[in-house]
Amino acid sequence: MTIKKYHQSHLVITNDSGKKLIIDPGYFTFDPSSGFKVEEFQGADVYLITHQHADHLDPNTIKEVVGQAPVFGNFDVVSKLSEVGVAGREIKNREKFSAAGFEIEAVDLPHFKIPGKEIPPNTGFIINGIFFHAGDGFYLEGVNVKNAALPLGHPALSTVGVLEFARALGAKLVIPIHIDAYPRDPNELKKIAEPFGIDVRPLSNGEELDIKS
Repeated sequence: MTIKKYHQSHLVITNDSGKKLIIDPGYFTFDPSSGFKVEEFQGADVYLITHQHADHLDPNTIKEVVGQAPVFGNFDVVSKLSEVGVAGREIKNREKFSAAGFEIEAVDLPHFKIPGKEIPPNTGFIINGIFFHAGDGFYLEGVNVKNAALPLGHPALSTVGVLEFARALGAKLVIPIHIDAYPRDPNELKKIAEPFGIDVRPLSNGEELDIKS
């Protein structure tokens, strides 16, 4: 399958049959300065939302983006979607389901802490058993997956902490995400991850990467 990265934590995944899955189409992608338009992300076969923060679930564009396609998220995401007229489908921790030819497993993990702010429930997704999108999760034990998109940019996160997250997952390839609001050089993570056999692949917005296993 092909992973294409967009702003912040927004990914588009295309399987070998050409079906498309979109994760976290947040407001950064649709800022006029981004160069991308809502129309480019309409018509996907399934949408996944990790949590309700607007950089992952943009209330101003989500209804227009998803249309009538199925949208999955935790109870908090589904509640937020309902406020803007989108009928989301609630999934629970470690629930497995099939959608548009994708095999998906939901995995709850804590959002990184932000001092002085209430933190919403965060749910990551394992796609076809080989790729994990952590949302804004910062650590997880008991899950092993070879490829992962992990948040990197925020004062509450450290580069070493993200490396330890990747090691806990057993990941061998990491795509850094969540680096638009609080930029951080992903090459720093790449450098310290190499001795552990972890390949960090920074992707520009709109750049894609093929993952086979």
